[in-house]
Amino acid sequence: MITSVFNFLMIAGVIQGFIFNALTFFSRKKIEFPVLFLNLFVLFLSLNNLQSWLIDKGFVAFSDYTFPFYVLLAPMFHAFLVYYLGIESKRTPFFKLTALVFILELIARAVVVYQLKEGVLNDEHLVWYNAIEDAVTLCFSLFIFYHVLKVLFRYQKLYDAILSYDDLKWIKRLIQLGGVVLFLWGVAVLLNLVSETIKAPYSYYPLRLGTSIFIYWIGYQGFFRFVILQERKGLRKKIRANQDVKSSQPVQPENTDKEHREAKFFDEMNAYVVNQQKYLDPYLSLEKLAEEMNGSVSSLSKLINTQSNKSFPDYINELRVEEAKKLLSDPSFEAYTIVSIGLECGFNSKSTFYTAFKKFTGQTPTQYRKMSF
Repeated sequence: MITSVFNFLMIAGVIQGFIFNALTFFSRKKIEFPVLFLNLFVLFLSLNNLQSWLIDKGFVAFSDYTFPFYVLLAPMFHAFLVYYLGIESKRTPFFKLTALVFILELIARAVVVYQLKEGVLNDEHLVWYNAIEDAVTLCFSLFIFYHVLKVLFRYQKLYDAILSYDDLKWIKRLIQLGGVVLFLWGVAVLLNLVSETIKAPYSYYPLRLGTSIFIYWIGYQGFFRFVILQERKGLRKKIRANQDVKSSQPVQPENTDKEHREAKFFDEMNAYVVNQQKYLDPYLSLEKLAEEMNGSVSSLSKLINTQSNKSFPDYINELRVEEAKKLLSDPSFEAYTIVSIGLECGFNSKSTFYTAFKKFTGQTPTQYRKMSF
């Protein structure tokens, strides 16, 4: 019963992976390198699990000769990351090393299977070869995984520009899930080498379940984030081109009466925020604005509350919503997704954008866009 459940979940993940590949390639006029390597990762993972499922079901006549698709997984993800961050000229993917390891494993298995057919080796030798091959591939994958971590955490200066569009938290969560998958793989390898009772294919069931989940997560998140990234780059260019950004420097208020001085200072602050489009910065804080305006946090907070009758977050979010309304009602931005528009208007997530938009307009962004056309 448990075996049937694992096999069902695994083949479901395989089908989902193939569907993702088909939809991705047929829905895009141009296949960018990040999309290509993301799809190759999903494809090889799906093929690996399909191969395992077919062998378990007895559908493969020559089950002794298997293709080591799992050799290609970590390198494809590393290549996706490098091209997604735009640092391919500084951190080259491991294509040649990966091809070498893959070909060597193909040749080694061919030799073992041939000797098995000739009677030189027996089934026990094949079991040991499978365990050793798996261990070698795991070590190679850990090597690539180490370089993925280096790219993300040691070479952040190489991709500073991308951080203005994507904080990469989703990739770090993906890395955590990948670490869990590698751990399950390590447990399976260890059991195959030392356990007398739990060996392949049973030792791989938790791993296969983890990879089935992994297919969904990396496929959806990777493709979705890449599309959002590309849209935000296009949006930012169009927004900056369509708006005449005036140069306005913070000015200290003159020494007139307090009420007039506060009103004048608020007008100057508001002009600065609007003209310099500070509200489009998702990391804008009261502390940061106070520093730029040469004022204190407490006085600026009180000033905004008094002059606008809003808290600082509401004051900034209302400006962001007004910007989003312009884009959502502009036919030239119709091709861009609502999420991309919200993020480019300064919101740090879809949920905060929708919440703020509904608060200030009484409608969702989707409803507002439909009513605008």
